[in-house]
Amino acid sequence: MKIEEFKYNLPKELIAQFPPRERGTSNLLVLDKENGRLEDRKYYNIPDYVKKGDIIVLNETKVLNSRTYFLTPREKRVEVLFLEELSEGEWFVLIGRAKNVNFGDILVNEELNKEEGGIKILVKKRKENGFIVAFQEGNPYELFEDYGHTPLPPYIDREDTVSDKERYNTVFSNVPGAVAAPTASLNLTKEIIKEIKAKGAKIVTVDLRVGWGTFAPIRDEDIEEHRIHKEHIKVSEKTTFAINKTISNGGRVWAFGTTVARTLESIAYKEKDSGKYLVKSYSGCTDLYIYPGYEWKIVDTLVTNFHMPDSSLILLVSSFAGKENIKKAYRHAIENGYKFLSYGDSMLIGDNLIKE
Repeated sequence: MKIEEFKYNLPKELIAQFPPRERGTSNLLVLDKENGRLEDRKYYNIPDYVKKGDIIVLNETKVLNSRTYFLTPREKRVEVLFLEELSEGEWFVLIGRAKNVNFGDILVNEELNKEEGGIKILVKKRKENGFIVAFQEGNPYELFEDYGHTPLPPYIDREDTVSDKERYNTVFSNVPGAVAAPTASLNLTKEIIKEIKAKGAKIVTVDLRVGWGTFAPIRDEDIEEHRIHKEHIKVSEKTTFAINKTISNGGRVWAFGTTVARTLESIAYKEKDSGKYLVKSYSGCTDLYIYPGYEWKIVDTLVTNFHMPDSSLILLVSSFAGKENIKKAYRHAIENGYKFLSYGDSMLIGDNLIKE
């Protein structure tokens, strides 16, 4: 299968540069994957589709303020994006303007010139397309808290603002570690969550620490040849017990976001006695790559944003909803001025959501 089959023309003006003024007020395109029908709603209408006995799964990861700025020994300013803690004091990072950096350099956070104290890191070696650095003075969480910037995606063409630290996180974010937000949940409000619970649905959380690889385009012409990035996931026994109980009782499993969908499908297993797919608790990495032809095991209903045309995420949603349904939905979204990507509008995809 060729990546060309999933590409579309995304007008630049439809890429959301800012979040909506209020959470929950963005547009929602409902897609009934059973009959292919579409319905234009608002994000705050999501509880209308929730039924008693459903379970809603959210990703409680929290985005670190991990985009930082340092000075080299030659007084060159470089951007350092912290992606993953490898061991205590050692991180895998991306460095902008890396030509200005040499192995063995001590980089000093640029604020050191303005006030006493500061953070110093040693550039140790290369790893893949990034570097391994080690903290010499200070610590990462002091750096992120005092000097860090929100790591907005590359398609948001502006500097981050103070408000992004709040709006590029969900209202229930709880576990620091991600470098990108679980964007399908950014518009969830406490009021919407309360309405969902009032419908008789249960809400549980998982943790997938969204990595920078989520923005990596697919370069291979044949999608089967692509190798997806690894991300850390953690799912508790309490969460899996609740999900398995819902499945056994015939309720629907809702995944808010591709990160949740990928997490749930990564921990699925087939129970011998019932023949049903259930989930197991787990802490570790997943490199599950979902594209058309994948057999979905756990997720019944998916809430997701609109994705880039050459991303693994559009392959995932095409697998879930059907390639032609997604093409139709994206065409409708573009024609009707929906906003795309992280701060944009959302889709609700499932069976029997819109009556004939």
